[in-house]
Amino acid sequence: MPLRIDDGGDFLADVRALEAAGAEMIGVDGDGPEQWILLGAIAATTERVLLRTTGAEPAALRTLGRGRTVVGAPEGETWVEIPMPADRDAWASALRHHQDAGAAGVIVPWDARLIDLLRNSEPEDRSDLLMSTG
Repeated sequence: MPLRIDDGGDFLADVRALEAAGAEMIGVDGDGPEQWILLGAIAATTERVLLRTTGAEPAALRTLGRGRTVVGAPEGETWVEIPMPADRDAWASALRHHQDAGAAGVIVPWDARLIDLLRNSEPEDRSDLLMSTG
């Protein structure tokens, strides 16, 4: 997630949507107090996602995160940083490629399209749209 936010409500709504869509880990760009504040807000509004930080976190963040804070990536796991895929096909291909290579997951920069890609990762699965047109 970006370090700079325009609206706290929208930011936290995106965080909750990412968790609901199946994201395993959420981090915030940058480091230091600003990152810790936003990670604390994420910790308070989520239940399951890991909270990714770039350095040692303060004790208060460990407490708010209820043991979900990780530095870099979970111990013993390989996560690969990739650019945001251009479309659903590129997303599915990147996930398959890195999963086949043994990565536990991929780390992508924040993009509003990410929530939709997580919810509908298969190119031909658009049942969410079919249901919405009734």
